[in-house]
Amino acid sequence: MMTDGIVDVVVLNWNGQDVIIPCLESLGKVADPPLRVMVVDNASTDGSADLVREKYPGIELVENPRNLLFAEGNNVGLRKIMERGGRYLLLLNNDTEVDPDFIREMMKGMDDDEAGIVGPKIFYFDKPSTIWYGGGGFIPLLWIPKHENIRKNETPDDDVIRSTEWVSGCAMLVRREVFEEIGLLDPLYTIYCEDVDLCLRAREVGWKCLYAPHARVWHKVSSSSGGGMTPFKLENRIASTVRLFRRFQPGCWSILMAPVHLLTFIIMLAGLLVTGRPGLARAALKGARRGLSER
Repeated sequence: MMTDGIVDVVVLNWNGQDVIIPCLESLGKVADPPLRVMVVDNASTDGSADLVREKYPGIELVENPRNLLFAEGNNVGLRKIMERGGRYLLLLNNDTEVDPDFIREMMKGMDDDEAGIVGPKIFYFDKPSTIWYGGGGFIPLLWIPKHENIRKNETPDDDVIRSTEWVSGCAMLVRREVFEEIGLLDPLYTIYCEDVDLCLRAREVGWKCLYAPHARVWHKVSSSSGGGMTPFKLENRIASTVRLFRRFQPGCWSILMAPVHLLTFIIMLAGLLVTGRPGLARAALKGARRGLSER
């Protein structure tokens, strides 16, 4: 049986001792629609799973035997929810805090029967009126995913639910039928671009991706990967972006854009070396090699 009135929330946790409880506390203030929250723990070593078990005994806690990373970690929860008939599934980062009305505002987008994925406006937690995600797009020609309106202050005219090219996996509401038709998140993306890939696959078969600006979430950006730009982040961001481009922009377009991508990459490497960041330059090269070699 479909559980029409309930939204199932998957909160993926990995070593989130400092952030998971405030996230769950903010979800506890959501009254409408009713929520059913599941925490999927990716083999945390900081005691955060025990903390959830202690403070929230009523919340379902799924403990993975090892760190399955973002895509497959979330997929574990999604499969369990779909097996029991969940109809609307929300992926939410553990390093977020939410407005009590955020799901209700996103559900307005689901009034459109063609809407498959809806995302909220996401702010920086430490700059609560500054936008981190205001819709998803791509850098022209380079076709690199970008956040629309990033680092801009909120504007009063941004008040209409509208189409977007992709929704951030930081907070993503998905209709069950989307997963049934196109599958779950692709674990071949080690980290980054899994959300973009899912949205592009959904759009290819006719589902709409929508941005709901009155739905609000605050994100403690990159708390799980150390904050700022690290070799780990840069390597995986480049590898995933290359994989995404190869999957959705094959053939002649990819060949034509190769010189532009190569020049952009060389300029980035030169900038990293000139500014004394050889570790990041090595990570960028490793990410590019991975993205080009992985199938």
